[in-house]
Amino acid sequence: MLMPVKFEISVVQVGKSLKVTIPVEIARHMDLNKGDHVEMWVDNSHIIIEKKNT
Repeated sequence: MLMPVKFEISVVQVGKSLKVTIPVEIARHMDLNKGDHVEMWVDNSHIIIEKKNT
């Protein structure tokens, strides 16, 4: 069983959008790679990001 890991990340502005980066530890755990697609949605005050299976 994995324990939850929490990171504090700054939000930055890129053009008219806001951006956060995914820490490498989370990317490795989720097997996320450059070019992968994710789905993102809001549940109350939480942002949920899920790797999209292709």
